[in-house]
Amino acid sequence: MKKIALFALMSTAMAAPAMAESSDVATINLTGTVQQICTVVPNPGLAGGNAGATTPYSVSGDDVTTSWTFLINNTLDPTQATIGDTSQRFFSVGFNTFCNDNFTWSTQATNGAMINGDGSAPAGFTGILDYNVAIKQLGTGAAPQLNGQNFAAGQTIDFASDAFQGTSQLDISVGASSTPPVAGDYVETLTLTFQADA
Repeated sequence: MKKIALFALMSTAMAAPAMAESSDVATINLTGTVQQICTVVPNPGLAGGNAGATTPYSVSGDDVTTSWTFLINNTLDPTQATIGDTSQRFFSVGFNTFCNDNFTWSTQATNGAMINGDGSAPAGFTGILDYNVAIKQLGTGAAPQLNGQNFAAGQTIDFASDAFQGTSQLDISVGASSTPPVAGDYVETLTLTFQADA
């Protein structure tokens, strides 16, 4: 009789569920914000191939100025007194760029050409010198470049870029003139805007 009671007691102890260990969970959420920065500084060290310029270009704050002295070929033959020397019609200007977000680099032309006064000239001459622009990046994360962009007056050309650190560069080439240009100053203004995306 005693053996039966002891067996029943052992069976009851083995059938009881085991007690789970107590636990709890806490979560730490780390958040932070990196300021959006898009800065561009003209780089006075980049000259390109502007052999005909008085100086490659000068920098004052955010403004860049270059001054060409165009060479006119064949002045002994008036029908050939044109601008044709490619080495003195081209130059590059660079901007040290740091943008830590996607951004758009917009280039707007005021005249769409280098113009002497209002661009008018006597018959057989021109007061307008056309140019084209290549837009490129040099550095880590560089986007594909835009080649041979010609502008109309007031036109804006956009260059979309991911976050980028390096040199933003414009290669500007004044077209060879097939008509003799009138004497005087030829001017154009390109306005560059580097705008980080919202």
